Amino acid sequence: MSGMDLMFQLLGLLLGLSIAELLTGLARSWRISAGAAHTTDDHVRIGWLVPLLGMLVLLDQTHFWISAYELRQYLPFDYGTLLGVIAIIGGYYVMSTFVFPDEPARWPDFDDYYLRTNRLIIAGMAAANIATASYGLVAIRNGFPIEETPILRHWISITAAILFFPGLLALWFVKSPKWNLALLLFMNGVLLAGAVASKL
Repeated sequence: MSGMDLMFQLLGLLLGLSIAELLTGLARSWRISAGAAHTTDDHVRIGWLVPLLGMLVLLDQTHFWISAYELRQYLPFDYGTLLGVIAIIGGYYVMSTFVFPDEPARWPDFDDYYLRTNRLIIAGMAAANIATASYGLVAIRNGFPIEETPILRHWISITAAILFFPGLLALWFVKSPKWNLALLLFMNGVLLAGAVASKL
């Protein structure tokens, strides 16, 4: 087993914590909506914005992990690479802790919470994707065949990649809950379409 494989096992555990944070938030939100949570949460309105943002971060993390795993043998196994990948995964973990409120009862309407925190999460996603793209360029320089890049395997995944950053930018600027809902649905659809297309 190579040093890079050992490193990715460690990073897989760290990413698992981030995913668990999101799944816990989604499960808690579902329990509140279903009336299965503690009685102090009965008056909380979950809405769609926070759960859809949670799904978007979850899909983005999954995309990062697949891309990083495919690039692993073309990245140098050194301190800089380890710090860079830990910074990305650590950023995803921090973002995950912001998606859902720690105390749902303090936010009677989750849409208000979303509008308070969404820009921080969107900025984090943009930074993580820029860093991942930078590592991809390093891998290409080290011999990774560019035609094997996951996003270049199908025209749908290429389109999804092209639309991703403009979608994040739009989410940053839009303040209307209705437009945020439309953009979150669109962005989740873009990432799901890209994922399906990579298997075609």
